Amino acid sequence: MKTTIYIHFTKFSWQNQGRFEVFSYELTNDENHAYVGSQEIELNVPDNYDPRPAQIAALEQQKQKVMADYQKSVTEINERISKLQALEYTA
Repeated sequence: MKTTIYIHFTKFSWQNQGRFEVFSYELTNDENHAYVGSQEIELNVPDNYDPRPAQIAALEQQKQKVMADYQKSVTEINERISKLQALEYTA
């Protein structure tokens, strides 16, 4: 597979040193990015490459995070309910 890469020098104000970075497109020059040049490269990609296992793994990770966030929210709500139930109501 042949593709073109675009090399930029990137340095943000809080960094002591910048670095060269590769992108799949040319960025607009600004205070943080300076275009250096492009180069065509050839990558070896298997003919029978199947992206689905990596996509499924990423979705499984996303699912675990969502489930953990949900459980955390439920726990926080249950704690708030418990605190309200423990208060003595005097009117």
